[in-house]
Amino acid sequence: MRRWGSLAAVASSVAVWILPAAAALMTLSGCAGCQSTVGQASLPPIAGGSFDGVVADQGAHRLYLADRTKSGVDFVDISSPAPRFMGTVDVAASPNGLAVAPELHRLYTGLAGGTLAVIDTETGSPTYMQVIKQISVGSADADLLDYSPTLQRVFVATGSDGQIVAVDAIRNETRERFILYSPVGQPRFDAADGMLYVTTANNDSLVRINPADGARSTISVAGCHPNGLAINPLRQLALTTCRSSVAVVNLRTGAYDVNRVVAGGDIVSYESTADRFVVASPHDAKDSVVGVFYGDGTYLGSVASDPAAHGAAFDVRHGLIYAPGVAGLMSFVPGACEPPPDGLKFAAGMFVYTAPLLAFALFLVWYARRKRDGGPARPTWEELQKEDLANERERMRALEDAMLGPQPAGD
Repeated sequence: MRRWGSLAAVASSVAVWILPAAAALMTLSGCAGCQSTVGQASLPPIAGGSFDGVVADQGAHRLYLADRTKSGVDFVDISSPAPRFMGTVDVAASPNGLAVAPELHRLYTGLAGGTLAVIDTETGSPTYMQVIKQISVGSADADLLDYSPTLQRVFVATGSDGQIVAVDAIRNETRERFILYSPVGQPRFDAADGMLYVTTANNDSLVRINPADGARSTISVAGCHPNGLAINPLRQLALTTCRSSVAVVNLRTGAYDVNRVVAGGDIVSYESTADRFVVASPHDAKDSVVGVFYGDGTYLGSVASDPAAHGAAFDVRHGLIYAPGVAGLMSFVPGACEPPPDGLKFAAGMFVYTAPLLAFALFLVWYARRKRDGGPARPTWEELQKEDLANERERMRALEDAMLGPQPAGD
């Protein structure tokens, strides 16, 4: 009984150190990705479609998807964590990019054929979720868009035609036209410096345009071939997708950093409330992901996605990111991707190396106690002292008998 009690004491003392480290390791492995948090909402009207732009209207709690399969824009109610399909706006052509003007209750989509469609999103309006205007941008294509509430302009990229067309959102007419003589990707207006930025893959650069006078300059991102673009105006940082990587660009200095944590991608968005970048990176069924980055461009995590997800959008109200999925819509909580604190990383890392040593030490202690407890019990120090005293008395009697002869009992 004493042997097992001692062993239990040793085991418990070692467990005091092992169990917290084990918990740290499990926590670390759980935070390595946020795939386990992905939800799939079954929305049959969306499932199996081909999509380009995805954007959320945070105030109206609606998600819009440029549905090329149906030549329309799907709209989904995201006022609760369970999204609900509401309908499709027929735009009579293949839709590309999307942009929301929440204060105007307007949604814009660029169409194949060079038209910008204006959709009324005001609840209760007699033209609610209908195309109320089509504006020709004078090009064969109207591709990716951005809206500036400051200027009340919709900036339309014309793709291979190499132009950015500014559309007056109040008068619904084209105004400024910036010809770049090179295929253009994503335009983004930066409210912090009042400049318009656009990606030009052939020139490996971002072009900075002053909307007031058309003056322009370039920021080289060598070897990137930039496509998607989003801007954090507070930090003056841009995140752009490259051919097989992503790049974080300092718009003040022109310095950039390219990394391969996400293998390129299509549309990038930035949500200021959450201070997060979201990158849709469609490839094949195995390699497609949606990646999330902090507002400073640091990688946060990613989840596997459907190849149909060319864009993704943040739902601020519920802290979810939405993208087209196999069943309709996929969603996940980017906070679940948050890496553990450095101290927890250190503890978990130490556990990997120390756990075998601790286990071996426990075995040695157990083996030593087993060997000792397997034979007769050892006498205590008091018992040994009494035994020595008795032996000494016996030796003295033997000496007296030898010198004086046997003595009568009791003498």
